[in-house]
Amino acid sequence: MRTFERVHRLSMSAMAVTLIVMVPGCKQSAPTAERIVARAASAMTVGGEIEDLQTLRIRMVYADHEYPVITEISRPNRMRTEGVGNYVLVFDGERAAFLESPPAEDGTPQDPALVDSRYLRDLELDIAFAFPAFFDYPAEYLGSEIVEGVESHKLSVTLPLGVRMTYFVDTESHLPVRVLADVTVDGTEYHPGRAFSDYEDWGGLMYPRTVTYWWMPDGVETAVVESVEVDVPLGEDRFSIPDSIQTTMP
Repeated sequence: MRTFERVHRLSMSAMAVTLIVMVPGCKQSAPTAERIVARAASAMTVGGEIEDLQTLRIRMVYADHEYPVITEISRPNRMRTEGVGNYVLVFDGERAAFLESPPAEDGTPQDPALVDSRYLRDLELDIAFAFPAFFDYPAEYLGSEIVEGVESHKLSVTLPLGVRMTYFVDTESHLPVRVLADVTVDGTEYHPGRAFSDYEDWGGLMYPRTVTYWWMPDGVETAVVESVEVDVPLGEDRFSIPDSIQTTMP
């Protein structure tokens, strides 16, 4: 398996609104994407506005990793991911590179390298898994269904590089309970996803403590969120790719 695919697959790795407005003499309001996103923004932020939240730093422990993973996000589409003691991966919204490459499968050290452009949508996907894309891109309302045991509204978002995300938002709490992606690899369609539970207030942002994740339905694992930092000062250098890195990872 190619190195990027191996690392990325390991890391695999609003929301709803009570849209029935009970006002005497008024008709009930129909659900729309705009209303759901607005209610989700209110539910996820504590004493603030979702527009004011521009950066995040999330530290997670995955069941299939031997090291914690720290993800830094600068909205809408920049990310830095560190597998502590293993690799550092940067995505500046247009290009990506391993500033510190993971060792080969046989343990051989590897030099820093660019990530092939065909994998950039996977990094865009990672951002959309970590933070709802409907806050940054247009969403379409697809109705409702029971998901994770609760009635949920469905929002569809197509990311700039073409991956389609479907978010399921609890109609009572207005928090996301699940997100699925439609991904085609070598002609085969996959539906990786994440399920969210145990929400906590992390310095003004409601974020799940527990994240269940999968690439294939029979490969479900659980990750634990250890910390979430909101509006972290992240300089441009956190996402920059040195000109000295010219080789593309195989």
